[in-house]
Amino acid sequence: MKKRISLTWLILWPSLFLAAQDHIVISEIVLQPGSSTASNAEYIKLYNPTDNPVDLSNYYLTDGTDTTNQKYYYNLPTGSNFWSGNGSDFIARFPQGYSIAAQSEIIIAATTTSAYQTYYGTLPDLSIKDSLRQAIDGQTTKGGAFAYLDNAAETLILFYWDGSSPTVQDVDYVIWGSKICAVDKSGVSGYQNDTPIAQQTYAPTHVDGQKLQRISDEGSEPSSGGNGLTGHNETGENLNQTWRAVSVGNTKPKLSNIIYTPGSPVVGQSITFSANVTDDGTIATVKLIYTFQSVTDTVSMSLTTGSTYTATVGPFTTAEALYYKIKAEDTTGLISVSNLYTIMIQEPPEVLTIRTIRDNWSDWNGKTVSLNGVMSIGSNVLRTDRTSAYMQDISGSGLNLFDYNITNLLQGDSIEITGTLEEYQGVIELTGWFSSYTVITNSVPIPAVQEIPISALNDAPSYWEGAYFQINGTVAERADNVGGGSNIIIEDVTGRTTVRLWNSTNVLFNSLGQLVNNYLDSLLQVGNMVFVKGVGSLYKSAPQILLGYASDVGPWIPGEPGAERTIISTAPYPFVPQLGEVIKYTYEYPSNCRAIVRVYDMSGRFITTLDDNYYALSWSKDNTWDGRNELNQLVPPGTYLLHLETTNRTTGKTKVDIAPVVIGVKF
Repeated sequence: MKKRISLTWLILWPSLFLAAQDHIVISEIVLQPGSSTASNAEYIKLYNPTDNPVDLSNYYLTDGTDTTNQKYYYNLPTGSNFWSGNGSDFIARFPQGYSIAAQSEIIIAATTTSAYQTYYGTLPDLSIKDSLRQAIDGQTTKGGAFAYLDNAAETLILFYWDGSSPTVQDVDYVIWGSKICAVDKSGVSGYQNDTPIAQQTYAPTHVDGQKLQRISDEGSEPSSGGNGLTGHNETGENLNQTWRAVSVGNTKPKLSNIIYTPGSPVVGQSITFSANVTDDGTIATVKLIYTFQSVTDTVSMSLTTGSTYTATVGPFTTAEALYYKIKAEDTTGLISVSNLYTIMIQEPPEVLTIRTIRDNWSDWNGKTVSLNGVMSIGSNVLRTDRTSAYMQDISGSGLNLFDYNITNLLQGDSIEITGTLEEYQGVIELTGWFSSYTVITNSVPIPAVQEIPISALNDAPSYWEGAYFQINGTVAERADNVGGGSNIIIEDVTGRTTVRLWNSTNVLFNSLGQLVNNYLDSLLQVGNMVFVKGVGSLYKSAPQILLGYASDVGPWIPGEPGAERTIISTAPYPFVPQLGEVIKYTYEYPSNCRAIVRVYDMSGRFITTLDDNYYALSWSKDNTWDGRNELNQLVPPGTYLLHLETTNRTTGKTKVDIAPVVIGVKF
């Protein structure tokens, strides 16, 4: 879940998190009490801040710098002049195969294991005298019997050498008290320039009962161009700010279990960070420091449960990298900073829709998919012996949910569901989903419900199969208790279709064939104009609409009741379509007729059709024209004719009325 940022990014953004800890560091040093005649309490603590264990087989530790006689650790590959040779100094190599675990510390007793145990009552992980190897086999490089760290001023260096290279690599470098033992490899063959000694800083010393402790990461230490194992210039750390003398019992806050959710964030999501923070004292603050689009922000993290601190940031609107680290400080001023991590915020994956599945059915047939949608017809409606229900998603398409088990899904339930796609007699179904669905919420509007002419259904029945949509028309025929349901024939000017109303729905009749809804019975009489919302289906390859609820059918009122006239009128002033203006017109038509409103120019040329529909009852309607032709182009200024033609469907008698309309010019 976590990913450490690469060194490349640090070079690109030197002003941000300059010295992220990507290598082992010296984290504590105890200088006293310690002498040749007392139980030695001195120790060195190392910390591995990385996400992986580090093999220390080729790591070395030394305090044996001798600037007077030009004896320096970096001469180790030459075999001479690589340490002072002083009985109180050492240069030692870690045990073969010894590793320090990820994000863990080890304690190295400065003298013997028993001396440390006698003083502290616990065992160290290693000791210089008992555990570390001589720097060169066959030579004594670990000083005398009572080697110890100088209380006043000295240099401690952790470095790496593979045993064959002509140069060593710095891992960490600490000087305290003064710069008397400082090192500068500038000008030495094979090495980059170090920080000049005059510009180096040093950590403080401490008194008995205290220790030196790293209170942060490596501060302003340059992260590139140096002699460090990871490219750092280890001599450039501002030690006077990154180290502090504290009580020997004090420890820095410990950071662990740093995670974020969601694990793969996408654009539009917020990100919640959490970290486990513990301390031997009291935590003062825990902060999340993050950078997004080159802007750095700091957010306080709140204690939630136990020792877990959390913070939420975002949502983020761009697919880009986010960089972050956690910083914790206790009430004694000790600070711990995590590694620098990166999160790639991705574009959200393309949502799989039912329309995509239907348009590419050969690719999806038999596949297991996960979908989100809203129930358009719930369970126990079309069938009561098993589940045969319908869902619809944002694409405006739907499919049947089939299972031999009974569920309790309601119209308007928003669901997440996983199942296998199959086809049965032209009906696309999702099967095997019974134990893999979740109802997210209830009473959600069905998405993307379209109002279509009946011809759209008849011309492309497979396209509309499973979709929930609305048609408007006149009841042309009706047959009840046919095969356990009613067939209602609805007709508009473009065609006719069957609305299938199963008695199992208890919308019109019950399962015994008894009438249960007198209002709907009156509404669905021949000649009445109605709207119907239902799901497209196929019966013997012919399209039909499945009606599931009484609320999905009602009277269709296209306008105000008319007086059986054929008449059209318009506002008596010009309008200018170029300015976005429209002209309002009113027309009325008789019952049982086809009404067509067209626009012609003064020479009789056809411009466009504004209405063409069949109406069972006489209505007066208001509408507008935007001054465009059938190609959606603005027509030129001039006078035009609104032409209303009504034709009685029974007698064939036609009536016409005309109203002039003027398109003006923009000045």
